[in-house]
Amino acid sequence: MNKSSWKPIANLLFIVAVGWGGYQVSEIGKNKTEKQQQQQIDYCQLSTQVCEQNNASVTLATDIINPMQNTEINVQWPDLPAETDHLILTLEGHEMMMGVYQLQLSRTASGGFSGDLTLPFCTSDEMTWQGNIKPLSDQEEIAPINVSIRMVK
Repeated sequence: MNKSSWKPIANLLFIVAVGWGGYQVSEIGKNKTEKQQQQQIDYCQLSTQVCEQNNASVTLATDIINPMQNTEINVQWPDLPAETDHLILTLEGHEMMMGVYQLQLSRTASGGFSGDLTLPFCTSDEMTWQGNIKPLSDQEEIAPINVSIRMVK
């Protein structure tokens, strides 16, 4: 083969390499943007101290959450419709994937919501669970309460 027959093949390989490189750069930027958006969420750090978000307040019965031990969670959310009987707490591990933990919170006689939180056992000494609390009926117009819980062995 002479030199001129290799030129189209070399040009094609160059175009493919440049296109592939551009694609990789765009994917890196996309992943970075998704992580930045996740970090911008304002999480309510749950403890015995009242945490307020979206005109709702959330407390735990204990400051330290231990795996496989019940801890009561209480939510006061006066803006919810009176017919809302249940909330759903959804959590995912932040440092490691532990699956999705969900807990249904039931309306109490005082008009709030409560439930017994029992987080699963984890191999690390400490970890953070992040997620949200929202009406079980998933009413679109009601913004969820974004929560974060620190668990210690």
